[in-house]
Amino acid sequence: MTKHPGYLRAIVAIDFSTGANAALQQAIWLGRVSGAKLAMTYAAPDSTQISQTAQEIRQESAVKMQAMIENLGAADLDVQLKTRIGKPFVVIIHAVQQEHFDLVFAGSRGHGDWTQFLVGSTAKRLVRKCPVSVWIVKSENVGPPKVILAPTDLSEVSRKAIQEGLWLAEQSGAEFHVLHVVDSPKVHEEEESLQQPTSNSSQQEIHAEATRQLEAFLQPLQTSDSRIQSHVIHGVAWKEIGLMAQQLNADLIAIGTVGRSGIKGMLLGNTAEKVLDTCECSILTVKPDGFVSPIE
Repeated sequence: MTKHPGYLRAIVAIDFSTGANAALQQAIWLGRVSGAKLAMTYAAPDSTQISQTAQEIRQESAVKMQAMIENLGAADLDVQLKTRIGKPFVVIIHAVQQEHFDLVFAGSRGHGDWTQFLVGSTAKRLVRKCPVSVWIVKSENVGPPKVILAPTDLSEVSRKAIQEGLWLAEQSGAEFHVLHVVDSPKVHEEEESLQQPTSNSSQQEIHAEATRQLEAFLQPLQTSDSRIQSHVIHGVAWKEIGLMAQQLNADLIAIGTVGRSGIKGMLLGNTAEKVLDTCECSILTVKPDGFVSPIE
């Protein structure tokens, strides 16, 4: 399994909210530990709809962005500042496409379009449509991750998420946990209706086989000093991910999204969708290879 090479260029979505400040703070940490180049982009409303001119908007936002950097003690970093006109998620995606960023930071709360961290929010639209990994930052989880959880369904995109999460764990010295949930909701429903749970021997066989598959999946990453701790549990995937994150006190979940390789647009998998909406820690969402954004 090829190691993740690290992020080279990261962009922070800015709306001057507390959430955006947290996202910038997290990006500054990454820039300092890895040397990644950083940029900040503010999506401004169309100047024809407000009293200011486009030039005035750009000048004012540049001053505000520079003040954010200085307040976080990062004036020594060379951070690119840019103001673009348009919808926040479209503006950020265009920046990624045109300037080849490989990571996006966004706050989970903000003003205007950034207010809701739910389906339909700008954060969710970035996760769904941005062609690169998106790190949704919760204010209470800012800083070097201490515990990273990477759920896997043994798919290639979850492999990518493990690689990126493990790279971040190496930068921060974090504990790194991989979770595989044996999820059979139809079986669960049948068992509840019949009130006849699977026998202990059958459960043990399923668990043993799932453990073997996970070990084989992770084997290329294992070294003598590997920090990977693996877990196999049974249940509904998104619920068990949330419970494990709480149990471990994880401050970052690295999760792959389910998409259509080579086809414009993507659909979040049911598990990733619910994890985004319910987990309290920061979340790094990783795109499958071949993903093409529907945003031109």
